[in-house]
This record gives sequence, C-alpha cells and structure tokens, in this order.
Amino acid sequence: DDDDFMSFSLGQRMSWRCPRAVAKAPWELRPRAESRRSLRPCVRCRAAEPLYEFNAEDFSDLRQIGELALKRIDSISGLTSVDEVKATVRVYSGAICAAGFEGMVIAKEYPEQCADLAANEVAAHARVARSGHCENVCSLLGTYDGRVGERWLVFSNDCIYPLSYWCEQAKGIGEQKQQRNWTLLSFIDPELDLKRRKAFLIQVVRGALGGLQQLHAAELLHQNLTPDCVLLSTVDEREKQVKVKLRELSFCVSVGEANLRGGGTLAELWEAGRDDAGEGMNVRKQREMDLWRRSEESGCESYFQKKNFGIADDIYEMGLVLLYVILKSFSPEGTPLDMATLRRYVDVTFSGSIKGEMRDFIRADEQYQEAVEWLDSFDGWGLIEAMVNPGWKSRPTAESCLGVFEQATIE
Repeated sequence: DDDDFMSFSLGQRMSWRCPRAVAKAPWELRPRAESRRSLRPCVRCRAAEPLYEFNAEDFSDLRQIGELALKRIDSISGLTSVDEVKATVRVYSGAICAAGFEGMVIAKEYPEQCADLAANEVAAHARVARSGHCENVCSLLGTYDGRVGERWLVFSNDCIYPLSYWCEQAKGIGEQKQQRNWTLLSFIDPELDLKRRKAFLIQVVRGALGGLQQLHAAELLHQNLTPDCVLLSTVDEREKQVKVKLRELSFCVSVGEANLRGGGTLAELWEAGRDDAGEGMNVRKQREMDLWRRSEESGCESYFQKKNFGIADDIYEMGLVLLYVILKSFSPEGTPLDMATLRRYVDVTFSGSIKGEMRDFIRADEQYQEAVEWLDSFDGWGLIEAMVNPGWKSRPTAESCLGVFEQATIE
C-alpha cells in the first residue's frame, strides 16, 4: 500500500520509498539466537580486500526499510514515465554472521532485469576501494546471488540517514528555541542552536564534496547526485562528529582513458566471463550514452574534453544539492521548496546570475535570511554560481569547492 510509504526522489530515474511500518523480507530465513548481536555497524578490515561472496545462511532478521523505483525521463520534454520500467530494487536491514563479519548491514536486492545496474555498482565500489581513498563513499562488503536470478549487494550500515530526511526533519531555529527548555548554555549564548546547525551543515557539505572528490580521483562520475544519495551517520546536530558518505553508484560512469577511447564499460568489464549477465533494460547504458551525446553537442571532441565535461556535470548536480540543503535546513519545517523548483530557478529564471538576482530574490523571503547571510559570510553564493555555471568549462573541481568551504564558520 502506497499510504504506508514515505517517498523521496533519487535522481532522474530512481525514487526512494521508505516504509513507516517495517516489512518482513521475502527471504525464507528464520532468526537465529546467535545472530542477535549488538547493533553496531559491520565494516571491512581493509578497504582493498576482495569482495566477500555471501550466502543466504549468513543473514538473519532482515527487514525491508525502503525501495528504489526506476523511472525513465524524456530528455526533451522532461516528463516522467513510470510504467515503462517495471522493476524495483528493495533495500533491507539485518544482522550478519559470516567469516570476518559480525553486526548490522544494509542489503540491496536487484531483480534480474537490473543486472546491469548491480554489476556497475559493484565495479564502481571495487575501483574506489582499490584507490585507497573511500572515506566518504559507502563501503560495499560483498555480494550474493539469489535463487531466482536476483543479485544482492551488502553494505556497511555506519551511515543510514539520507540527507533529504534530515532536511525534511530539521526545524527552523526559532521553532527549536520555543519547543525545548532553555539551558544555562542557551542562556549564555542565545545563538547556540544556530551555531550547532552551521557546524553540522559544514561537516555535511565537506563530506559530500569529499566523496565526490574521491570518486573523481578514481576516474568515476557519480551521475545520480541528489539529496537522497548522501548518507549521514546521525541526524542529531549535538553530535561533534558526523560521518557523511555517498551511495547509489549504480549509474557511475568510468572516465578512464581506456573506457573513453572505446574500451568496455564498468559493468561490461566486471561481468566479463560471466554466463549469467543479462541485458535487461540497461537504463544505465542509455544514461551514459546521453552524457556523451551532450558532451559532443557542447563541442567536446578529445578524451580529455569529454572527461572534464563529465566531471563538470557532476559538479553542477552537486551545486544544486548543496544549495537545496542549505536553504532547506535553515528554513522552517514545511517550507515549499523542492529540487525541481530550484533547478528551474537555476536553469531558467536566474541562469548565470545566482550571486546577484537569485540571491536578492531569496533574501526577500524572511524564512531564508539566515541561509543567505551564512552564504554571504564566505562567498558561498559565488561558489554556488560557479558550480552551476551554464558554461561547463567555468565550473570548479570538487577539490576547489572544498577549499572554499574551509573558510565557512559558525559565527
């Protein structure tokens, strides 16, 4: 029943549906007493370890926590067609007890027709792990082939909260002050809540940009960046440290020289030699072809130009995500702001004038004044304008964006 789910968008072809009532997994597994461990996350000992091949007996107490619905979008009209792709990727949480693993994990079940997406995500995680820099990318522990052709991907659950969830739950600073009891600290510093929000947000932004930088360093493009693709270890702003990681690498595109010069894609290389690699819908390949088509339309001819175009495309999407998160987190609960509206403002209404006209337009709304002033304090508007610049050659790298946010303060 759709009424039992909270829906979140997940890129142009995916949506996140998180059940309010926990549902049982379709696996015929019975809880084992010895598997009821502490609720600590399961992590790999070394990032470069080979992926583990799990089996059904390694899991217990699986519960569905969400699902990913694939959608197609017409690149010209922008209309979404849900009926064209009848496939759902289910997400579960449960306990694991296997050689070298113990604790709680997140498992994604890819149906057989989504085999290309599963293979691409596995290959992308393997490449990131080999690079040795994956602190801000979700950790893939291993895989499991199901009984009816489905493919299971098993992840560590040290980060489980989508950034979009925190944005929706975060209330305005003024509302927080009225609803909780005042403490001695809040009496001494009336702006305590606001400073906590800024400190939390700085960690979130740096973590998201760090994850994108690590992907680009591994010669990968994310190509599905949304507020749902950024995960947090906590939504409690009083925590001093928050882990931030990128997920959903199923649409990743390799920009290695061999791939751009005509070599195999990530999924093709990973599935080489496998007899069970099905073609399915191959929506990932269609999206990759659309990326290179747009690069050629923008005048890219050489390998380096196409690679830089792809990196700039990720930067643009990250710019939209960061602007949405900053505006949404500072505004009162229930503020009517969504990614589609923000994209229309950036692409059409205020294209090329984010720091000027769009800033003035947003500042006219009192509920966004705190966000505007914070971005003003370290030229955040200038950075956002550069990230969503209509000219892809003028967009900065993720590393450059991190340098600007290093100047952000809570004062």
